[in-house]
Amino acid sequence: MRKFSIKKIALGVSASALMLGSSATWAQSINVAVAANFQGAMVQLVNAFGASGLPFSGSSFTVTYGATGDFQTAISTALSAPGGTTPYDLFFAADDTTPAALRAAYSGVVQVPFRYAEGKLILWSKYGPNVSTSGSSGFTNPASYAYANGQVAIANPTTAPYGTAAQQVLGRVNSITYPGGAYDAKFAQYTTIGTTYTAVNASTGATSYPNVGFVAKSQVCNGSGAVRALTGTYFEYTPATVNGNPPHDRLLQDAAAIRGRPGSTNAAVDAFIAYVGSTAGRTIIQNNCYIL
Repeated sequence: MRKFSIKKIALGVSASALMLGSSATWAQSINVAVAANFQGAMVQLVNAFGASGLPFSGSSFTVTYGATGDFQTAISTALSAPGGTTPYDLFFAADDTTPAALRAAYSGVVQVPFRYAEGKLILWSKYGPNVSTSGSSGFTNPASYAYANGQVAIANPTTAPYGTAAQQVLGRVNSITYPGGAYDAKFAQYTTIGTTYTAVNASTGATSYPNVGFVAKSQVCNGSGAVRALTGTYFEYTPATVNGNPPHDRLLQDAAAIRGRPGSTNAAVDAFIAYVGSTAGRTIIQNNCYIL
């Protein structure tokens, strides 16, 4: 998991700030755990909130990006320890089941999850074959699988929901079992969708692998709701019917506040949640190629 500290300083005192009583109340610390696919949108949300002049907009954010399953383990381990407290005030997952499971297990501190986005999976072929019209169904028949070893990048299906979605595409569209099938060597697995994208993007040519990979559409978004100019071709999967089944389950993404971190302020956390759900926040999310 990667951690970034984003410092925001309140430049002025508004009437709202005066109502809150002091600059110490106005500027608080907020720790956020964020699924890797949402990194671009989260950076914009934090910056926009900091410039908004709203209550607690002067707060200091520490944002950590990683795999949803790894965050679940870290949060559960911390809360299960004797006298344990959460390391994060907010958890933005890449699915809807992980926040729900944390809520069920730790209802005293994990708040009711809320939906913040629905993601999209794409197959991006940077220097590999053209996948623009058929996606992974354009892979050669598994009986004569022609991709080179390690050519196709995929996020860990156990910890990364986008990896799970890619695994479902392989099984439902191509009849390829992954992992544990006959073609495991053709894939290069990465911890998060973030490192998966980085690996594909690092490819420099047709024999530089992986040069094909399952990534989040948000990672190739231009911030205005469309895919930016890319080397190669891509195919976007949707929950539309393919051979009687959707190519993958919907990537419903939920978040949850977690109470009790020493030094945190519930009101500051809730103020940021409100901004994420505001018109301005939702516009940022939609412009990063998510479905609202």
